[in-house]
Amino acid sequence: MYDVYHYPKEKGYQNDFFRVIDFLNNFNDKYEFIFMHWSRFEWMFGRDSFKAEDLENITMFQKDGDIKGILLFEDDPKDVYFAVYEDDDTLKKEMVEYFVKHHPESDMIIPEDETMKNLLANHGFEKTDWIDPVTKFSRIDFETPNTNGYEIIPLSEDYRLDQVNYALHRGFNHGDDVDYSEKTLEERRHMTSTPNYNKDYTYVARYHGRFVSFVNLFYKKGTKSALVEPVATVPEHRRKYLARACIYKAIEAVRGDGAKEVFVGSNRDVYLNMGFQPFDQATRYKRKKK
Repeated sequence: MYDVYHYPKEKGYQNDFFRVIDFLNNFNDKYEFIFMHWSRFEWMFGRDSFKAEDLENITMFQKDGDIKGILLFEDDPKDVYFAVYEDDDTLKKEMVEYFVKHHPESDMIIPEDETMKNLLANHGFEKTDWIDPVTKFSRIDFETPNTNGYEIIPLSEDYRLDQVNYALHRGFNHGDDVDYSEKTLEERRHMTSTPNYNKDYTYVARYHGRFVSFVNLFYKKGTKSALVEPVATVPEHRRKYLARACIYKAIEAVRGDGAKEVFVGSNRDVYLNMGFQPFDQATRYKRKKK
């Protein structure tokens, strides 16, 4: 039997936050469970997209105080849960049984794992067409594209929250009316100031003083894997290889600090064309309709 421990209802970066980050990174350093890279958990906190009371829905399965498995959501605790765990059949069984009992309306995302597939099937779950793909950067040598008229610089060189907000707001197609309120800019500051966020790994394309493309890589020195998240380019500046230039510059930066592999949670052609190749995927399972 594993001890069940619920994440505290605290949004701050307290001890359990770092315990989860370290637990996830232990797998990521073996290039496992990349679909739930440690940075996705941190990015959720950075975006502040959940309520503090929702955090108790994150469930850890422990032995002797050490996390062995975890069920965690991303943004919405009523939607879907990622399962990350050590390779132990008893642990998997207990996690699935807990999930079925305590999350009767939610789906689960798992890696390619026959034991987990069978456990879920026995509880009335079925595989969906929804996947969470991961691709890996495969190029050793590459050349940053020419971006005439645009400066490709690290965020650490020009950290302006109004421009971060502009690039992300318009780059994610939220319209031309950009909110520059103090509250919004504080949210952007919080987003770019999480414990492991490094502005040397964020690159922007600057055009006449304005940020028109924004790319970040999450990487912790001393670890092996980096993840691209997010990527945004203002609509009228797309198809000019700005995101590619920013990604390549950020890859150079994290490789220079020790990253062995760089991943992105996407299999879109834009990433495949710049040198990412399919690496892994997770699949969503839902309860069969009665």
